[in-house]
Amino acid sequence: MINYEKKLFPKPQVINPTTGLLPLPSSLPYSIEHSSFELLKAHSEKLGFSEGKSPEQSLLFICLDNSTHPEGYRLKISPSGIILSAKQPVGAFHGLQTLSQIITFQGENPNIPCVEIEDFPILKRRGFMLDVSRCKVPTMETVYSLIDLLASLHINEFQLYIEHTFAFTEHQTVWKDSSAFTASEIQKIDNYCKDRFIELVPNLNSFGHFERWLRHDKYKHMAECPDGFRRENPFIERDHGTTLKPNQASLDFIDSLYKEYLPNFSSHQFNVGMDEPWELGQGWSKDQINKIGKDKVYLNHLDGIRKLVESHGKEMQFWADVLLENPDNAKLLPSSASPVIWGYEPNHPFQEQAKVISDCNLRYCLAPGTGSWRSFSGRWPNAIKNIDSAITNAKEYDAEGILLTNWGDCGNHQPWATLYPPLLYGAAQAWKGQPVSEGDLVYGMNNLLFNNQRSSPSQALMELGKLDQEIGSNIPNTSLCWFLLFAPLPEKLLSFLTQNHQAKQLEQGMEHLQSLKDSVSNSTSNIQAAMVTDEILLGIELSKHSLAKGISLLGNGDWAPLSNDHSLFSSYENIWLSRARHGGLKESMDILLYSATQAS
Repeated sequence: MINYEKKLFPKPQVINPTTGLLPLPSSLPYSIEHSSFELLKAHSEKLGFSEGKSPEQSLLFICLDNSTHPEGYRLKISPSGIILSAKQPVGAFHGLQTLSQIITFQGENPNIPCVEIEDFPILKRRGFMLDVSRCKVPTMETVYSLIDLLASLHINEFQLYIEHTFAFTEHQTVWKDSSAFTASEIQKIDNYCKDRFIELVPNLNSFGHFERWLRHDKYKHMAECPDGFRRENPFIERDHGTTLKPNQASLDFIDSLYKEYLPNFSSHQFNVGMDEPWELGQGWSKDQINKIGKDKVYLNHLDGIRKLVESHGKEMQFWADVLLENPDNAKLLPSSASPVIWGYEPNHPFQEQAKVISDCNLRYCLAPGTGSWRSFSGRWPNAIKNIDSAITNAKEYDAEGILLTNWGDCGNHQPWATLYPPLLYGAAQAWKGQPVSEGDLVYGMNNLLFNNQRSSPSQALMELGKLDQEIGSNIPNTSLCWFLLFAPLPEKLLSFLTQNHQAKQLEQGMEHLQSLKDSVSNSTSNIQAAMVTDEILLGIELSKHSLAKGISLLGNGDWAPLSNDHSLFSSYENIWLSRARHGGLKESMDILLYSATQAS
């Protein structure tokens, strides 16, 4: 018998097991009873169902039910057949995902226990954003596989974060070594998403984080600080700019990019970025900012961007960090602007910031993070609390929903699989509205990632993500193991370690990693499980090398830098290429090589 309450993921709102069994044939015959649901035929057949020759010969009936939530569905399995009813095709699609899980659970057993399910989402927007600009650009196969997973999780919004990894016709200098997405590829991804009721929202940073452009001579004249800048918190030192001048020439240039980029998307939304203009006020705009203030200069430029976006028939989303430096500025925004409040730590002030935006009656969402970046292991306990806070406050302050972000800062060294636990956790909670237990999450990963395999790397993946907790580290946006290799001010690393850690803590981390390594089996016929196992083992080895360095610095052992031909680097390259393109690999590898092969 199926324990529906335990196994279905995301968990439906209402599950009522009933008596009896439904015997299923090898191919489930279905009948669509409303013309608006005809587009579900292709999905039904992908799931192995076949169209019935007549309603009388069908066992699955997909029909209209105007009483349900717009994305909701009802699923009734009885001894005589299955009724899937919904108000809109998207609801029926979600119901098909649930039915597919139920049939998969049964395996070779043709008899399905009867049940009645009523289901609908708590949050309207349930989005996921993938950073494809920090070195790692996934292959199309990887993107399609991710979208299929998002669909099974009832995610309805997807964003690819782009700074320079779109193949703009006139700007090959910027993207030529990055394996950038072409217009044709974006159109294919857009169609693939639409077919699964997911909105692919264009995302192109349009002000700050423009360093991939401004480092080149051709574009330096557009920079706030063409010759670079330095700031202390966070510490950043560059010999080129990262932020455009807030002027009309920059708007004209950005509009030329929009004209080529935006037609590839069917969405009416557009995330223009606008976050972290680090050096704003240090260069070209200094006098203007001294005269009227940084916030006014920023808001004027933001309004210029908004007008461009609306001229292309889109509505503007933007990161809200600069806006919220002075919360009163939110009152100045037009109703068509949609802030995205981001924060990646458990103590981020989502409550305070959400109230500010909600009081202005703006459409907005909250953006927690997976906690996987600047890490080799992920920071799973941190991600849980961060996601919990975002969803709690999204519900409390009438946000449209969440946009869960997966960044790749400073080389994108994290194994791909570290995004899975927070992605499944965040998606399930955004749908159900309740936190997910670790046991239920393991079931969910087993079912959705590893085809219900009894022996899977799900638990090991979660244990890897607890490494920082094991060693008592809590560095914002960063795992200690990553920091030990890539500290931005290496001369201060020993002082940081001695103030915050003891060698014994790091040794406990080594024991945790070794125990985890001993527990992982790489003998599996499941391709996805084998890939994730390799990624876990890579995360373990990178973390062990880093911890050994930390233990040595604290005077409790010897640490030797790796040789350039160490097998760890070839493993890193092979695992990278199993999911991502060549572009960006050299940059990421060079950063890793430099740090891992240098004496401390």
